[in-house]
Amino acid sequence: MSEKNQTVLALYPNRYGIGYAIFDSPNNLVEYGIGYIRPAINGKALKRVQEYIAYYKPDIILIRGTEKNSKTSKRNEKLINLICKEARTQNLDIHSLTRTQIKNVFIQFKAKTKHQISEKIIEWFPQLSSYRYPKRKEWMSENHNTGVFDAVSLALTYYYLE
Repeated sequence: MSEKNQTVLALYPNRYGIGYAIFDSPNNLVEYGIGYIRPAINGKALKRVQEYIAYYKPDIILIRGTEKNSKTSKRNEKLINLICKEARTQNLDIHSLTRTQIKNVFIQFKAKTKHQISEKIIEWFPQLSSYRYPKRKEWMSENHNTGVFDAVSLALTYYYLE
């Protein structure tokens, strides 16, 4: 188990920018949101991450891990690598967790899909209910609020596996 009151910054790059969540403990979600990056340029995204690090002063950075055959865009893969490099430059503890790891944790709580995971997270953190989004049909693109739940699920998976 980690030391008490360590600040964890979970970052989840996506097509809209970067979903982020700040935790001081598994039960204390301090801040969350989506850092919209337009146009989607890695330099701008990295600058935003540097601002988050400077402002929140995290002890641990969590980042979305990439998997073989994943749908992660090449741009996001490069951004993830840049964020890892930045975290190492600042001597921050960095952990990478994959979608498979997240799914494996949440399946234990009867949540398989991203939508089910978001509903479970809202159950645990009701303050996120304003970010609730409708269940996605196959032809629909991913809702922009998904990034918040992706970041929160990343942090909760970290705490669960630690």
